[in-house]
Amino acid sequence: MRYISENLQKDLTKKMVILSGPRQSGKTTLARHIASGTGGLYFNWDVRSDQKTIRDIAWDKSAPLVVFDELHKYPKWKNFLKGVYDAHGGKQSILVTGSARLDTFRKSGDALTGRFYHYRLHPVDLPEALRHFNDDRTLGEDECLSRLLTAGGFPESFLNPDDAERLRNNRFDVVVQEDLLDLSRVSSLRGVSLLIELLRERVGSTLNYENLAKDLSVSPPTARAWVELLERLYVIFLVYPYTKNLSRSVRKESKAYFYDCASAYNGEGARLENCVAAALLKYLHYLEDTSGVKGRLCCFRDREKREVDFVVEVDRRVRWIIEVKTDDEALHKNLLYLKERISPGESLQLVKNAAGVREVEGVRIVPLAGWLGGLYDGNKRTPPPRK
Repeated sequence: MRYISENLQKDLTKKMVILSGPRQSGKTTLARHIASGTGGLYFNWDVRSDQKTIRDIAWDKSAPLVVFDELHKYPKWKNFLKGVYDAHGGKQSILVTGSARLDTFRKSGDALTGRFYHYRLHPVDLPEALRHFNDDRTLGEDECLSRLLTAGGFPESFLNPDDAERLRNNRFDVVVQEDLLDLSRVSSLRGVSLLIELLRERVGSTLNYENLAKDLSVSPPTARAWVELLERLYVIFLVYPYTKNLSRSVRKESKAYFYDCASAYNGEGARLENCVAAALLKYLHYLEDTSGVKGRLCCFRDREKREVDFVVEVDRRVRWIIEVKTDDEALHKNLLYLKERISPGESLQLVKNAAGVREVEGVRIVPLAGWLGGLYDGNKRTPPPRK
């Protein structure tokens, strides 16, 4: 069972559910598991016999659940879903899974509005690795973190770490050669593949589109458009600067991280930062998808080159400011600077190899694996009441 399984199944009794997320993050496996556990039906648009059943609306309407996988490839999928939901949604639960195209249309606003809940399935992070991918409890927090940093969080890679790099390369190839063409007419697939490699060298660094464009031999607007496509395809996510209550001196450049937290070429520190970023984004999406509480994952960098890795906003208030370190337990002065200006709920320096927990000038310096592994515990999971 994945981390959203219980919430998703509860919402299936209320509305249609659309499940999106990165390729190979486990959407089909989760959908099949839910269907088999409830006596539901599963149809995949890529299977020709299933296509005919879907087009003819010829499945058993007495089944408690029907799953449509890869339905976005059906040209009339939105009108199809509207008709099916209006006719049968009160009697039969409907789960729809698919690619970034499905998620893109979800945001555009159309006849499906008000008829569904949306869930985003992320790869495995440290909390999920400890709870759902470690049944025999042979891996502790540090061992799970180490595997994430080398194999990444996509389920097959995490469970088969020796094959992780081959699986990663295959996933990137499929995204470019299939999903990208499904979403947009791109003039150079080779250029987008090169962009992925360039971004793997720049994880956690601010994006400079002029430099990217020069390396890709394209214009800066084209480089920016390609980055946006990779974001829509759940290959990367962008973290933008936090500016609320701060002066215009804050730099506006975004940073790019991968959903596959072990993708970075530029060192263990970048992979560690990516691992934390992916877990924080997953946490914020979990809050929004299950309870409607919105959050933002931001960074901080001003013109004096003061930087803090992450600013986490939940329900329009800053819950955490976070700096990620591999070994350095000395107080990061920029955390103190930012803390004094925005008064976050908690200021944290997460250190992979920290000896223990201590507090310096209101900043908690804590072992990274212990804090991240407990991200969903206690009052972290539910936002505190607004004052």
